[in-house]
Amino acid sequence: MARSWRHGVVLVGCGAILLVPAPEPKPTPPEVIYHRGIVLTMEAGLPRAEAIAVRDGRILAVGDDEDVLALRELTTRVVDLGGRTVLPGFIDSHAHWIGDGGMVGHNADSAIDAALRRGWTSVNEQFVNQQRLADLRALDEAGRLRLRVNAYLPVNFDDEKFGEWFREFDPRHAYSPRLRVAGIKLFLDHDWGTRFHWDQVELDRYVLSAHRDGWQVTAHAISAEAHDQYLTAVARAQATHPTADARHRVEHVVQLRDDQLTRMGELGLIASIQPGMPGDLAAEAGFPELVARGQTRWITRWRDLVESGVRTIGGTDMPWLVLGLAGRAIELPHGSPLEAVHQAVTRQSYLGRPPEDWQLAQRLTVDQALRLLTVDAAYGTFEEDVKGTLASGKYADIVILSDDPTTVEVHRLPTIEVLATMVGGRTEHCAHTAPC
Repeated sequence: MARSWRHGVVLVGCGAILLVPAPEPKPTPPEVIYHRGIVLTMEAGLPRAEAIAVRDGRILAVGDDEDVLALRELTTRVVDLGGRTVLPGFIDSHAHWIGDGGMVGHNADSAIDAALRRGWTSVNEQFVNQQRLADLRALDEAGRLRLRVNAYLPVNFDDEKFGEWFREFDPRHAYSPRLRVAGIKLFLDHDWGTRFHWDQVELDRYVLSAHRDGWQVTAHAISAEAHDQYLTAVARAQATHPTADARHRVEHVVQLRDDQLTRMGELGLIASIQPGMPGDLAAEAGFPELVARGQTRWITRWRDLVESGVRTIGGTDMPWLVLGLAGRAIELPHGSPLEAVHQAVTRQSYLGRPPEDWQLAQRLTVDQALRLLTVDAAYGTFEEDVKGTLASGKYADIVILSDDPTTVEVHRLPTIEVLATMVGGRTEHCAHTAPC
C-alpha cells in the first residue's frame, strides 16, 4: 500500500533526518449504525447480516454487529433494531402513484406519503407526459419529491400518437438523484388484446429509432398478438443495430406462448409483471377462448418467466389495478410490497378468489418474489450499481419491517408492518413503534 510521508525527527549530533510514515487517516465514521437486526441484503455473497452503517446518504458498511459497531465514533448515532428486519427499499417497477393519484383522492404529496408508508423508496411512473414531467421537476426542486422516480415518457395512448417529444431529452437523463427520465412507453393493445394501436411497419420504425439512439423502450402488451408485434420489432432493431445491453421491457406480459417466452430470453427482454394481476379474471373476461381450448397455462406465467432466466421485475400498477379490477380505493395493504410478495407466492389476487390449479403452478418462492421488488427491479432501470441491495457504496434506501418475510407464515405476509422507510439515509416514514 502506498504511504504518505512527513519529516520526522532530526537526530542531533549526526545531522541525520529520520522520515517517519504518517499515520493512516481514520476512516470517516458513520452517522448512524443500525444493529442487532436481521439484515436481508439481497446480495449473493452476503445474504444475511446483523448491522448496517450509513453516512452521507450512502451505505458505509454491512456486516455482523461487532465489525460494524467497531466503526462508531462519539458522533455516531446507534440504533438498536431489537431483532427487526431490514431490507433494501422496495422498487415499484410499474405504477402511477403520483400521476394518477387523483383517481383515488390523492394529491402528489399524499400519494408520495402513501407510497413511503408502504415501503416504496423508488417508483417507475409509467405515464409521464410533458405536464407530469414538469410537475415532478417542480416537486423535486421544492424538496417535496421524497422518493426516487423513474419517468417513462409515453409515445401514444390508444390510437392517439404524441410524436417523438422524448427527443428533447438524453436517454436516462437525471435531473437529480431522485428524478430520472428512464425510457419511453408504447401502448400496443388494450381491453385484453381486442384493440391494437400500431401496424408493424410503424412500430418497427419507432422501436428501431429509439433503440439506435440508446433509449430503453417499454411496451404495454397483454395479448399474444401484441407480444408478437413487439418481439418482431425488437428483433429487427437488434438485427439492424446490435446492442448488447438494451434492456427493453414488456409491461404486464399477461398472455405468453412458449415460443414467445423463449424469444424474450434470446432478446434479453425484461418482463415487468404485476403479481396482483388476477389471472382468473384475465382468463374469464379476456381470453375465454383459451379456457375453452385448455390453454390457460399461457396466462400470467410468473414462475415460467423467472425459472427460464428472463429477468423479471415486479410492480403494482397502482392505482389502476385496484380501481379497474376490484373497485376499491387505495387502502392498506393495497399497493403494499408485502402484499405483492404474498400475491406472487400464493397467486391470490386483489379479488381474493382462491387460485385455480393452473395458477398454483405459477407460484414463486418468497425469495424470488422479493427479488422482483429489489435487486431485479434495480436492474430494470440500469440502477443495480446504486440500489436494489444493501452493500457498501449504494444509496441508503432502506426499510425496517416488523417481521422477516422469509420466515413468517405465508398468510401473514400482507400484515407485516413497515416500521420505517429511508431514502438516501433520510427517514421519510417512521411508525410510532419504530426504532428510527
